[in-house]
Amino acid sequence: MDPYLHTFIATALLFGSYMAGRHFGYRDGLVDVWSSLLTVFKAKKMEINDNDDLIITYENGKERKVN
Repeated sequence: MDPYLHTFIATALLFGSYMAGRHFGYRDGLVDVWSSLLTVFKAKKMEINDNDDLIITYENGKERKVN
């Protein structure tokens, strides 16, 4: 096989793998991070408001702002 063709094919496959990992890894990574944060804070939900404040709602319904 021509070395230039081989280099082109290898580079294209590496780029395709990078883009697929970036797309799917980002989505799965966000789920893992948010579920870990919910577990650490023992919270039911977390929200970020317009002022970039993190509001945590606990299982018992109490809310707390985290800076």
